[in-house]
Amino acid sequence: MKNFSYLILVFLLGIFCGQKKETKKSEVVKVEKKLIFLIAPKDFRDEEFKIPYDYLTNWGIKITVVSAETTEAIGMLGMKVKPDISLDNLDYKNYDGFILIGGAGSVFYWNNKKVWEICQYFNENKKLLAAICLAPITLVKSGVLSQRKATCFKDKRALEEFQNANVEYLDKEVVVDHNIITANGPQAAEKFAKAILDYLKKY
Repeated sequence: MKNFSYLILVFLLGIFCGQKKETKKSEVVKVEKKLIFLIAPKDFRDEEFKIPYDYLTNWGIKITVVSAETTEAIGMLGMKVKPDISLDNLDYKNYDGFILIGGAGSVFYWNNKKVWEICQYFNENKKLLAAICLAPITLVKSGVLSQRKATCFKDKRALEEFQNANVEYLDKEVVVDHNIITANGPQAAEKFAKAILDYLKKY
């Protein structure tokens, strides 16, 4: 009788373990999307690049790192990243999303007309646009955030840009307004990454 009870227990454990394995498989279903990560040549914010990059590539998302040049970019905390392609050589229409990484160096792109053009293309085609820290100001200046809600690093100049462009500033870590996702700094990097993933899973 003891042997019979033992066999039943083993059988039930086998079923339970099998169910757990199936759940794990479903959790790691790959998301077949392609994103552009735009970083400044100098002083991009390390965590705002690394945390979303690692998180999203773990889900199978393909990321192309872009900068003004293909020479090694240096983060504010010393991280070194070799861009895959220069901004001028980027064929951006083949991607599902355009992600602007922040940091003090993101000011470099605030008035970049090529970046504005890319932002406008993604917005007009209802594709994902996302920016973190000071990078949302590039979205503001490109015109895609007019009469919409967003957040950014709480800087006096940045808030003035929001006000002047008729953008509603929300004092939150992450704001999602249709196809545009914004975040306010490095402490929000993981939430930013998760919001990007959630959007890509839906669309």
